[in-house]
Amino acid sequence: MQKGLKLGLWSRKSLAHDTGLSVGPVSSTEFSLGHNVSSKEAVDTVMKEAEKAGATIVKQARDTFWGGYAGYFKDLDGHLWEIVWNPAWEEGA
Repeated sequence: MQKGLKLGLWSRKSLAHDTGLSVGPVSSTEFSLGHNVSSKEAVDTVMKEAEKAGATIVKQARDTFWGGYAGYFKDLDGHLWEIVWNPAWEEGA
């Protein structure tokens, strides 16, 4: 992967727990995309932009149990996105 790009993979059970959504039937297209940004304010900005574009907010952005800040939305195709600020990740690292 390119410098600064990080990939996180989470199980269906973990995603259901974190979002509050029910675990549905297995689907070959099921996954979430995580978009890491540089600040809490940037999380809020991206979430607002997504909602204005027609996304459905699944979980409003809030402080996380691990010290970050994140929220979830579904895009117009139903894909789940997490917008997240992680204080442990340096920008460009």
